[in-house]
Amino acid sequence: MNRAWPSLTTCCVAAGPDVVLMAGYSDPLLAEVVSKPEVQRLAAYALIVKDGKILLCRLTALTGSAGMWTLPGGKVEFGEHPDHAVVREVLEETGLKVSNKGVLTVNSELFHFTGTRMHAVRLIYRVQVESGTLQYEKGGTTDVCEWFTPEEARKMPLVSLAKLGVRLVKEHGLI
Repeated sequence: MNRAWPSLTTCCVAAGPDVVLMAGYSDPLLAEVVSKPEVQRLAAYALIVKDGKILLCRLTALTGSAGMWTLPGGKVEFGEHPDHAVVREVLEETGLKVSNKGVLTVNSELFHFTGTRMHAVRLIYRVQVESGTLQYEKGGTTDVCEWFTPEEARKMPLVSLAKLGVRLVKEHGLI
């Protein structure tokens, strides 16, 4: 039987769905990405709205999308439940403690990276800030997180995931 895509337990990648790893990036899973013709990755992202603004994070040079903006979030670790991954990722990238209010949507996207077909499966959660002060991740895939109105965000360089987040804010009446 010829399967079109490997199962989630077969392979994962540390790069974000809109974050293409650059050559020389020191991620231990990069070798797996390069050695497989198809890779599937599960990630959890947060749609955080506060005072009429959406929280976005700027991608660093560790990605192929430096200077672009995305939603906070990232890879679901092996054995980790996505509901917990989104809370952990938000804390790591923003310094904010959030409560999970449920999945808004599931997004699936195909793209290529170094000759490998990538399949990103992204759960986008609605979360609420409970405590913390906005802080920036150091040495990671994001370097700045800021609040923007949807109008401001639409004028910025956004990856497809962030564009979806801005659209979801409007569709779900979150602002």
